[in-house]
Amino acid sequence: MTDSFTGITNAWYNQLCSKLNLPVSNFQLIQPIGIPASDEALWACLNIVPPQTLKFNNWYYNQPTFFSQYAAIVNQLQFPDSSFQKDIGKATYTKWNTYLKSLPTPPPDNTLPTVWFQWAMLNAPTVANIGRTDLNNQLLINSALAALAPYQGTNAKLPDLSPTLSSLTATLQASPSTEFSYASSDANPNVSNSWVPGNDPSFFGIYTGSWCGFLISQKFAQSNITLSVAFEHFAVTAVTPGAWYNSGLLNLALYSKATPPWSSATGWDGYFGVNGTFNYAIGAFLAVDGISLTLTSDADFTSEEQANIKSQLGAGYWPLYGGQLSPIITNEISFDAGNMTIKCNTEAGHPIILGNNVVKINLYLGGS
Repeated sequence: MTDSFTGITNAWYNQLCSKLNLPVSNFQLIQPIGIPASDEALWACLNIVPPQTLKFNNWYYNQPTFFSQYAAIVNQLQFPDSSFQKDIGKATYTKWNTYLKSLPTPPPDNTLPTVWFQWAMLNAPTVANIGRTDLNNQLLINSALAALAPYQGTNAKLPDLSPTLSSLTATLQASPSTEFSYASSDANPNVSNSWVPGNDPSFFGIYTGSWCGFLISQKFAQSNITLSVAFEHFAVTAVTPGAWYNSGLLNLALYSKATPPWSSATGWDGYFGVNGTFNYAIGAFLAVDGISLTLTSDADFTSEEQANIKSQLGAGYWPLYGGQLSPIITNEISFDAGNMTIKCNTEAGHPIILGNNVVKINLYLGGS
């Protein structure tokens, strides 16, 4: 019998992963569920550096945005011409610049690495490769800065991502339905094979905002709980940053710890070290549409406890913690002969976000 809040929540996690074929190697529940009503609201859910936890409660975790971390890195990277000169040698640097001045038209910046390599293979073959790498790094940093510029400063554009709310809605309409049940009496609370096998305790209790250690929450967790769940549609959808993002730049930052490209010796560690702020990213997310959920519990709640639970109807209850948002989400609760029944329903055509597929930053960039 699963008889603690950690246990019933872990078991709900396992049941959701099993029924929807979600990977325990990187899936993460979010609390409370996301109910985006605009592109901006949807992107706010996705533009996050997720914490290393199975249950991401955004009331507890103050996470930076993906955009803020990426932008800070772009603004810290540099590859000065002096480093290029040092790598190829002063004499070669002088000859190279003389050659450039002799050309009838200066080559475009994006062709410089190729022009250099062709010239260097004849005039300085021993430094041809390192010179091309340096010029490519300069080009990458400058390009990333130019792409980022419209999203910073006065009148900055909103950092966009894909999908938009309308495209997510369309994706869900073409996606399958599912229904399943959950019973705490035979649920599986073992998450030792998941990507966060620890206790992972920073989550709500019986209702949004409550502590899982409260007596009322513990009484609920120790009761016989059953769930009947149906989703009209569900889909796991990839997240893609907008035009402001350059994956090549982030690759350079991750795999080049030296100065340059970092402007300081401690820059890399602050983002990608053991306690770095940019070690994970949301690669995809689970969205559903048309939720019908019925929960029963035989907990022996006192009349005072029943009144307390009823008063939180608008906040939403375990396991979704979907705050009442008429007409998108409606919650109902009743007590009858020692049994509590909670119903949560969402209106069709309104995507609801339940969780994320979290990937380490090296895997996000296609590494291993």
